[in-house]
Formats: sequence, structure tokens, C-alpha cells
Amino acid sequence: MRASAPSIAVRAAVRATVVAAGMLAPLLAPLRARAQDSRADGPVLRARALNRSAPVKMFIPSGTVRVIGWDRDSIVIRGRIPASSELLVAGSDTAGYKIVVEDRDGAPSSASRLSVYVPRRSQLALKTADAATDVRDVGGWFYTVSGRFHIDGSMNSIEVESMSGDIDLDATTPWARAKTGRGHLVVRGAPGDVDASTIGGALDIATSTIAHGRFASVTGDIHYAATMAPRSLFEFSSHSGTVDFLLPRDASAHFELSTVEGAIDNGFAQVHPAADGVHNLQLSLGSGAADVTVRTFKGTVRLRSR
Repeated sequence: MRASAPSIAVRAAVRATVVAAGMLAPLLAPLRARAQDSRADGPVLRARALNRSAPVKMFIPSGTVRVIGWDRDSIVIRGRIPASSELLVAGSDTAGYKIVVEDRDGAPSSASRLSVYVPRRSQLALKTADAATDVRDVGGWFYTVSGRFHIDGSMNSIEVESMSGDIDLDATTPWARAKTGRGHLVVRGAPGDVDASTIGGALDIATSTIAHGRFASVTGDIHYAATMAPRSLFEFSSHSGTVDFLLPRDASAHFELSTVEGAIDNGFAQVHPAADGVHNLQLSLGSGAADVTVRTFKGTVRLRSR
């Protein structure tokens, strides 16, 4: 029996729907994954409309914090806080918001687990006492006493400070500033202009995208292990910490090295500074495409090849 025209049309529509669903599945998968990730952050505690460039100020003393930039005109806070704590949100969509977690008696909370979604272009400021904080795709100013920061994704600028906590800067940004007292500071990702310093912690640089880098320490060691971009400019300084370079054999850079009471260990060529009380060495590798200046008082300057 021959199928009627309507039934043929229905079957064709079903087949077209199935095919379309199959084509859309790969495109929808990331969206579903994001939605599942968002639900995994816990229940929604607060949701507010927010102008994309409005300021957001947060003080979350302790616990774990995730801050994620997204392309929506809203701020959403998910997660869990202890029953003894309170989440305070004050402000408006145009003036911005201030977000604070505190115990009901006024003392800081110690067990918050929060994920905060904000517009990517927000003017963000976040302070913690000892929270473990992950930031993705949103820049701003971040400060902690003894907590840690891991920062990745893309942003216009980033400024992060820590008294004794570790900082892992793994972001793509044209401008970055990072400072720590005794924590371990790592600079990687794809930054352009970088200013990083430490008092007694180690400072590791492992990125070849830097156009202008300023790195300083008092007693902490500085380690640079990457290539150097052509026409890039670097300034390194340390009082008594070692400044160590691990470079490829075909590195191209011009070095001006100076130390008062330290030593210069040149692993690239048999050229050593004169023992005149102020040790100086100028050295060009390859065509000298990058410009590097190093100054120490007691710290050793070391050039090594890999």
C-alpha cells in the first residue's frame, strides 16, 4: 500500500530533525558541560543583574573561591557557606556590588565554598585572608594574606598581591603585576608587560611572550627558563638571591650583568668578569635580539644552556 503524502512529509520532517540534532550535538556539548559544571558549584545563593563594566568588590576570608568571567550582564553566586555564616550582597546593577562573607557574630568564616560568575569586563577587587582562590577570564585587583591564587584565561589586566601565599599567574594579558612576600610566584601563560617581585620567595618565569619584564627579589631566587622574544626588554635585580637563566642553545639576547659581592657564572662562553670589586660582564648570544640587564649585590648570576 502506497504511503500518503502527509505521512511521507512527516517522515521527512522526522529524518531532518534527527540529522539536525546530530549536527548540533557537538556544538551543544560544551554548553551542556558548562551548565553541568555550574550546577556542580552548588545551589544559587544570589543572582543579580549587573552592568558589564560596573565594579565588584569581594571579601571572602577563608575557604575555597572560584571567580569566573562570563558574557552575561549579571552576577551569580553559587556554593555553600556554614550555617553560622552570612553572605552579604549590597549595591545595584549600575553602581556595582559589594560581597562579604562573615559569621553572624562578626568573625570571619572559615569554610565557605563559593563560585562567583561576573561579567568579563567587571572592575573586580577581591580580598581574602587564607582562601584558596582560582580566577578565570576576568582581571582586576586581588590580595591575600596567606592564601593562594591561581589565575588563568584571558583578561585586560591583572594585579595580584600576597603576603605569604603562592601565586600562579597563567594568564593571557597585555599587562600583569604580581607581588609576594614569602610565597612562591610563578609567571607563565602569555603575558605582555610584566612586573613581578618577591621578598623571600622563589620567582619562576616560564613564558616566551614577554615584551617588557621587570623582576626583582630581596633574598629569593629568580629562575628564567624560556626563550626571549625579539626586541623584548628585561630588567632583573636582587640583593642576595640567585638570578638563574636556563636558555636554549640558539638563544638571541644581549646581556649586561653586574654584581657587587656576588659571582657571575657564564655557561655559554669562556668569558668571565674581571675581579675589580664590582663584577661586570657584557655578552651577546646570537644576534642579540633581546635586551637583558641584571643587577645584584650579593646574589649569583648564572647563565646556562639546555
